[in-house]
Amino acid sequence: MLDAIDVLSSTGLRTGEILSRAEVHRRGKYHRAVHIYILNSHGDILLQRRSSHVDHFPEMYSISVTGHVNAGEGSSHCAKREIEEELGLSVAEIEVEFLFSFFQEATLSRLYIDRQFNDVYLVHADIDPLQINVDEAEVEEARFVTFEDFRDMIINDSHELAPVYKNECQDLVYFLAHINEQSR
Repeated sequence: MLDAIDVLSSTGLRTGEILSRAEVHRRGKYHRAVHIYILNSHGDILLQRRSSHVDHFPEMYSISVTGHVNAGEGSSHCAKREIEEELGLSVAEIEVEFLFSFFQEATLSRLYIDRQFNDVYLVHADIDPLQINVDEAEVEEARFVTFEDFRDMIINDSHELAPVYKNECQDLVYFLAHINEQSR
């Protein structure tokens, strides 16, 4: 089955049921996804503007990389796969650091009910945005924004950032600010 996803229990464990991505969302089944934030050595965060062809939040900014964990796949493997697929980057020398997991539930439309366990990862890499090969079916552009601009997008409820990421981004801003304070 193309786009096969493990259906999870309400506690995040695999049930043995496997459905397509579309069917998982249509039925509002629990599943797992990855969210990856890429930061360069200046602390800038890579954001992607979603394509006008995607099924939710078209033309809005999203986090660096997102993706659904395929059936039988682990989330760290998925994170690396999604970096390669969405940005065309080799992950051979990129370290993907797990940060936290959280559950999010959102009804985006009658046919898109998201009950998702999100595994959040951080990548430190100096990437030239001009070298990024975006999947044009999903991503219109990728660009770095300063940490301050990213924080302002969240604090000021910017209509540029897809609202489904707001709570997660707030937690990430808190986490990164705390890490920056400790490193001083």
